[in-house]
Amino acid sequence: MDADAPIVRERYFVMKRFYQDIQQRFKNLSSDFIIIPLLVMLSIAFMTAMIAAVMQRNLSNVQNQAMDKQLKETELQVNANLNGYAQLLWSGVGRVNSGEVTVDSWRQFAGTYKLPTSFPAIYAFGVSKYITPEQRESVRDTLSQQYGRDIVFTSGDTNQPSEIIAYIEPMTSVTSNAVGYDARSESVRRQAMDESSKSGEITLSNTLQLFKNAQAAQSFSETGLIMYAPYYDQTMPLSTADERLKALRGHIYASFQARDLFSTIFKRIDNDRIGVRVTSGKGEDEVELYRSTPHLEGAMRRTQQLIAYGQHFTVEYTFKDDALVSRQQVFAPFYTAIFGTMLALLVGVVAFYYLRSRHHRLLFEKERDVAGAKDDLLSLASHQLRTPATGVKQYVGMVLQGFAGDISPQQKDFLEKAYQSNERQLQVINDILHLAKLEQGRIILAKSDFDLAEIVRDVIDEQRNDSVAAQLKVSLSGIKKASIYADNHMLRMVVENLISNAIKYTDPGGRIAVRLARGDDGYTLSVKDTGVGIDEADQSKLFKQFSRVMNPRSHSVSGTGVGLYLARHLILLHNGTVSVESQLGKGATFTVFIPYQQEEL
Repeated sequence: MDADAPIVRERYFVMKRFYQDIQQRFKNLSSDFIIIPLLVMLSIAFMTAMIAAVMQRNLSNVQNQAMDKQLKETELQVNANLNGYAQLLWSGVGRVNSGEVTVDSWRQFAGTYKLPTSFPAIYAFGVSKYITPEQRESVRDTLSQQYGRDIVFTSGDTNQPSEIIAYIEPMTSVTSNAVGYDARSESVRRQAMDESSKSGEITLSNTLQLFKNAQAAQSFSETGLIMYAPYYDQTMPLSTADERLKALRGHIYASFQARDLFSTIFKRIDNDRIGVRVTSGKGEDEVELYRSTPHLEGAMRRTQQLIAYGQHFTVEYTFKDDALVSRQQVFAPFYTAIFGTMLALLVGVVAFYYLRSRHHRLLFEKERDVAGAKDDLLSLASHQLRTPATGVKQYVGMVLQGFAGDISPQQKDFLEKAYQSNERQLQVINDILHLAKLEQGRIILAKSDFDLAEIVRDVIDEQRNDSVAAQLKVSLSGIKKASIYADNHMLRMVVENLISNAIKYTDPGGRIAVRLARGDDGYTLSVKDTGVGIDEADQSKLFKQFSRVMNPRSHSVSGTGVGLYLARHLILLHNGTVSVESQLGKGATFTVFIPYQQEEL
């Protein structure tokens, strides 16, 4: 034994270091298979976010370029339209300068331009004459003669120069009422004409309401604009503003409803995707000239300032997301982010399950190696311990039998105690050996026909000394004969463990009831005691190896913690079951079911 002890100790410490190393390795691995998938997910998510951000930035650039293009096109369109009207006015100036104008000649001149189709925004296209108070009567008579009716001049102050509307096209029941109206009698018109007269250029008036009936001073509710082009006495100098004012003969003008003017400018814009609002003035003086239908809300916005013929306009645009680029381009960053997120989750989950599966596989392999090494160590240690223990048993038995001569009663008492102690040690060693064989799968059942009831009776008789010493009453009930085809030795070990366990954990004066019954499918053996009982929370520990449930008797009884573990697995090898019912302080009942075993099986 002394020669083998160093070998056992050396192998024990080698196994201990090996087991600790395995524990540390798998502790690190368990964190890796969480951290690595997380890092993979974060990496993919980061790359996705970067790609989506780049796509969003490119989308914003494309949208901004498209908006800039739209604003430029609008500016060109506004200038082109107003320039077209300006050319019409200069043509009118040329006509006036070329000779005398009458109602018929102006109608003929305006008709050549086909105003309703070529200039659809024009409300009225006409000629106003700048006259002094001395010229009022002669001009009125001339116009009355041309129109064939009395023309009434509407003027604020007859002692001041006037600018009378003389000719107007198209001539309608509404526009005809403007003939004879003094345009200088209204401040907005007067200001625009003065600016035009001084500069010699076309001027666009501030916002105003066009007359529905000039003679009655009835105006439209909608906002209008008037464009003026001056014409002068060509025989007089026109170099300075004063000279131009002295040479002024009148204006060619075109009036517009603001809505009609800007609707022709923005007619090509898709109102379902782009909203446009045109205003003039600022703050409280702001006047809305045009609003597309509908005016979109909650989309991209851009504001543009335009100056045309002395007038300032503010154009506010509202763009839907897909007004400038396709819907696919708009949602591409979002779809990319969604796809990247799903990909990150998918890859992360796959990596997690792959690493976890790999971890579990390696853990299983390592645990199997550790278990094998542990079983080898247990087997080796048990064999090394069993050999000297068996020798001690033999020699003590020989002394008790008198082979060494007579012994005194005291010596016999000591030797019997030593013999019993050695028996308990051998029992522990046998349990460990069976445990090692069980873990290695090396237990092969040696089945034979025998009487299970006889085995139960024998075990009770063998342990009667222990039960009597513990002051317990053991009873047996049930069938007297139970033929079975099984492993005699293994089932005997099961019965021994159950009854021994009941004796250990039952207080003096208690009872142990053993019952063997026959069922439809097999035999049921129950061992019921009045011992300390088992708490429900501890019952799951009962059938684990080297596990002992702590109770008031745990410190006063010996045990390895493998008895019930062995009993359960030996019953499982017979396709049976083991169960327990117990309450703390009210005893326990262990029930074993062993199915019938036929020899041909």
